[in-house]
Amino acid sequence: MKRSLFKILIVLLLIFLPVILHQTYRWMTAFPTQITIAAGHPEGRYHGMAVQLKAMLEQRLPINVQILETKGSLENLELLRHGKVDLAFYQPGAEDALSILKPERKAQPKLMVQPEDQICFIANLYSQVLHIIVPADSDIKSVGDLKRRRIAIGDQGSGDLAASLPLLRHLQLNMDQIEPAYLSYHEIEDQFEEKTLDAAIVTVGIEAPVLHDLLETGNYRILEIPFTGALTRKASHFYEYEIPAGMFRTQEPIVPESNLQTVACGAHLLTRQSLADPLIAEVTGIILHQNFSRQMHLNELFAAGYEFAQDNQGFPVHSGADHVYNPELKPFLNSDFVEATEGMRSFLVSVLIAAYLLFRWVQKRRSKAKEHRLDRYIRQLVEIENKQMQVDGNNQDDGPALQTLLDDVTSLRQSTLEQFSAHELNEDRATDAFLEMCHALSDKINAKLLGWKIDRMGEKISKS
Repeated sequence: MKRSLFKILIVLLLIFLPVILHQTYRWMTAFPTQITIAAGHPEGRYHGMAVQLKAMLEQRLPINVQILETKGSLENLELLRHGKVDLAFYQPGAEDALSILKPERKAQPKLMVQPEDQICFIANLYSQVLHIIVPADSDIKSVGDLKRRRIAIGDQGSGDLAASLPLLRHLQLNMDQIEPAYLSYHEIEDQFEEKTLDAAIVTVGIEAPVLHDLLETGNYRILEIPFTGALTRKASHFYEYEIPAGMFRTQEPIVPESNLQTVACGAHLLTRQSLADPLIAEVTGIILHQNFSRQMHLNELFAAGYEFAQDNQGFPVHSGADHVYNPELKPFLNSDFVEATEGMRSFLVSVLIAAYLLFRWVQKRRSKAKEHRLDRYIRQLVEIENKQMQVDGNNQDDGPALQTLLDDVTSLRQSTLEQFSAHELNEDRATDAFLEMCHALSDKINAKLLGWKIDRMGEKISKS
């Protein structure tokens, strides 16, 4: 009865296991009801892309997207690391550059979320180009004239500030030789108009509104950065970039007047490893879709596609994004599904192992019980053998005694056979040995009984 019940439970478990796994997978990989994007300044390109990404995500998925305005890359990264946002735009190298400005940051613990919930890369979006902007009527003709000038180097914690610091070191200008101003884009425009600002170092995409608001007027120009090859060696997240002539203004005064050498770095979209693969795959698909890159004027991404999008520095690629970049490498089982069912699979394996060990223990107990019953029969067989040893078959009365002993062996053998099935007799070596002992003893008794009968026949012949 117990064995039948156990079999029924195993069958029910196997029947409902796919349903349980499916529901667990759906629960673990379901889209969140809300996500938050760290988007930077409202005047910057990060914010514009966040707005477009929000619209497309809410159109495709049953999800509410919140946009959080921040000071820039470093704040975005910290918010992502603390688990307060789910997606963040980031300028490569910002954290390392700004840690020099605030060395105490290195001593602070960086991970506030679980250690395994690391920051992951989704896509590289566009080139953030470093511009040194000065008024058109300024007497600043080259970067060598920036000493003792009031220069906007970016808001605190921003990618602009992170890019300005290695540039100033490259130009061999320290903070004591300039008057640094930590300004937002809106403040830069206001102070340029008020004539209280001499120059601004701005690191944004060439389609950024702040650039066009300033440079399309013809009231400002851009300085060329010397020795850009050396700068890219000093700051590895930079690469050489050329701004074509007339990029911002094609009428006099042309801005820039000729092709201008500068440097640029990427603009990354980051996330956390814990976000579900389907959600990040959807985000990656939107970013890589030509409609998105066309609407946001991401010309490099539109032209180079996946190759440009995967230009990553410093962060592992999220598995959801990797499924989009390398669909041929997508595993048969979704990684979220494997992770979601890992605990259940471990539990089921443990239960099966425990059930197998329990079954083996019961089998051994039964086997030992069978051996105990054989011990009793063996002792009886030994007693019969001892009795037959005392009867040599030479006496007149030995015949009936031997016949009785032979019948006792036969009865003992039959009683033993009634206790075991044919399968058990075939599998159990102990019963096989016992039966052989019975046959051997029967042969001994039959031999003595045959000798007794021959002696009796000899006596009858001699008397006759």
